[in-house]
Amino acid sequence: MRSIILLITSSVIVSALVACVGVNTTKQNIAVYDFGISDPNVGNQAMIVKLPVETAVAAESLNQNKIRYRLDYQDPSRIFYYAQSRWASTPLELFSTKLSKMANLTKTPMICSLKLKIEAFDQVFHSITTSDGVVQLSAIVVERKSQKTISSQFISESVPSLSANAQGGTAALQMASENALKRAIAWGNAIADNNALCQ
Repeated sequence: MRSIILLITSSVIVSALVACVGVNTTKQNIAVYDFGISDPNVGNQAMIVKLPVETAVAAESLNQNKIRYRLDYQDPSRIFYYAQSRWASTPLELFSTKLSKMANLTKTPMICSLKLKIEAFDQVFHSITTSDGVVQLSAIVVERKSQKTISSQFISESVPSLSANAQGGTAALQMASENALKRAIAWGNAIADNNALCQ
């Protein structure tokens, strides 16, 4: 009887160890992505921003670090997630960090401000082998004191993925984010220059 109990106990311990090893292996195999390290020798990254940029926000569904993708050719309204890959932080945090590195606020900013909201941040597959990194923003210029909307713009940027996987998708999303921010800043500057309410 005692030998049976010892055998069962040993089996339970071995099973537990195997399970732990399996969990650790899974965690170690997860690939983590961010937007990379900016090259300090690249002098054209910072853009002059005439409007103070308010703290960016994101759609509720983007407030997590899962890497999303869509199969536009099969079921475009369904969202999928990579099981073995994730972002180092939320898309909003990555986006905000990129913005802080790109934006150089002028010493005499306008009385308006620029609001940005991330609406979409997905790798979109058009076929099994082709996909784009897609970033969509809502950009709004408001009068800071009253928060009155001066103008609004929907911005969509897509960059082809070099590979049909998370590695290709995250690289494309990094570039699409940068392009979308450049467009948003340029648009906000143009509104500020041409609207008396901002001057």
